[in-house]
Amino acid sequence: MASRVVVLLVVAAACVLGAADAKLGRLVVTGVVPCNTGSLIDIATSPAFPNADVELRCAGKLVAGATTNSNGSFAMEADLTSGLAMLIGGCKLVVDTPLIKCDANLPAAGSLVSYLQGPLTRLLGGIFRLFPAGFSFHAH
Repeated sequence: MASRVVVLLVVAAACVLGAADAKLGRLVVTGVVPCNTGSLIDIATSPAFPNADVELRCAGKLVAGATTNSNGSFAMEADLTSGLAMLIGGCKLVVDTPLIKCDANLPAAGSLVSYLQGPLTRLLGGIFRLFPAGFSFHAH
């Protein structure tokens, strides 16, 4: 429910600005990708997934991307426009890099997927920070 309220606040801010493509600031998404299967995988008990390609997809479109470092961490940025703000509730992080690349005992097919969480309130410099809500494995 909190994420819906946040999305409504961002959409309301976009309406106040009055332009369909008004730039509201920068969207920054950071997190760690786990090398594991399951639902809402616990980062604290799972090994990290180095060199994984992470994509931010909103309404089926690629908005931003990053590659994890050796610790499985990533950071990506995108302009947060009023158009993107209206879709943010439908955005998700997707890792299509096969899990077999981080552990030979894991499946060769499938994706890790996470929705976003965090307050969509503007921080200093117009930056909005979001994080993975929890990755889950989706078999293909």
